[in-house]
Amino acid sequence: MTFTTITQSDNAITHNAMQRRCRRNEKFVNTLKMASGCCGCGFKPQSEAECRLLDLNHYGGGRVGAWAEKSVGKTADVARLVWSGASLQRIMDEIAKGDFLCKNCHVMEHVDAPARLPETEAYADKEIAKYFEKIQS
Repeated sequence: MTFTTITQSDNAITHNAMQRRCRRNEKFVNTLKMASGCCGCGFKPQSEAECRLLDLNHYGGGRVGAWAEKSVGKTADVARLVWSGASLQRIMDEIAKGDFLCKNCHVMEHVDAPARLPETEAYADKEIAKYFEKIQS
C-alpha cells in the first residue's frame, strides 16, 4: 500500500486555487446581479458591495414552510455554490431557476399576512390611541 504525503506547499497551492475559483464565482454572480437588478422594483447595484442587497428568488414548488411552493427545483443556495468552488455552469443553472430580488421585495414576496381577529385589532387600536393621548398631555 502506498501513501502520498501532502506537504504544506501542496496544501497552499490547493488553497490558493480554491480562493481564486471562489473569487471568480463571486465576481460572476455579482456581474449578473449588476446587469439584471431587482425584478420587483428595478433597483440596480452600482458596486459589488451593493450586490449583497439582491437575493435569488426561486420559482414555485420547493422544500418546507408556508412559502415552499415558491422555490420549485431549487437544488442549492447560490452562495453555497459560490463558496464551494462550483463551476460557472452549475451556478448559472441554479440562477436560471429564479429572478433576483432586493431584500425588501424578496421579503414581500414570501410574507403571508397573518389572520387577525377584529376584536384584537380594535383592542390594539384603542390601547395605542390611549398611549398617544397620555404622552401628548
